[in-house]
Amino acid sequence: MAAPVWQRRWGSRHHQLYGEMKAIGISLTLQPVSMYVQLMMGLAKELVLGALLLGTVYYDLRLRVVPNPLIAVSLIAGLVLRFCEGIGSLIRTMLLALMLSWPFYQGYRRGWMGGGDVKLVAATSLLAGEGKAIAFFLAGVMAGGLVSLFGILQKKKGDRLADRSGTKKPADRSVVMVPYAAAYSLGVLVFRIVGLVVSKG
Repeated sequence: MAAPVWQRRWGSRHHQLYGEMKAIGISLTLQPVSMYVQLMMGLAKELVLGALLLGTVYYDLRLRVVPNPLIAVSLIAGLVLRFCEGIGSLIRTMLLALMLSWPFYQGYRRGWMGGGDVKLVAATSLLAGEGKAIAFFLAGVMAGGLVSLFGILQKKKGDRLADRSGTKKPADRSVVMVPYAAAYSLGVLVFRIVGLVVSKG
């Protein structure tokens, strides 16, 4: 004997409600795990980014180099973090990092800057992600440009003093050497700290 229509409808509705409650329960169970993973990823990014920027400032000012191991770790961390966000995010960030590094690569080919500067821009862009890579790049370029301008002005001042005193000028008088990587890193670091303070305020 077939069950009444109302009974069949009630049974169907009961199964539907049970499925919805089960889905909500699973979602509530996974939500803390997802928040924890995102928190750990954010913390890892900040730690690696801070180590990259501070390490670059230290080594560039002291030895005028950007250590390859520091760049390599940062590049790997950036790739892993972007991969965790999805293949689309990884591809877009990689293309953006290549685009932002291209002018520096051209400067490297012409002897205007070192290879470490190019790798620093790429590593910083990967760690920043597609949403902040351009802002980090602009902050670093502005800081590096200010330091370069200061170096050029100081060299011109020194050349004028040398002309007046009649002292011999160095053969490479046209070359202005500045710690560009350190300045770029400081610009990004200050921009990041200000951003964190403003977001928390």
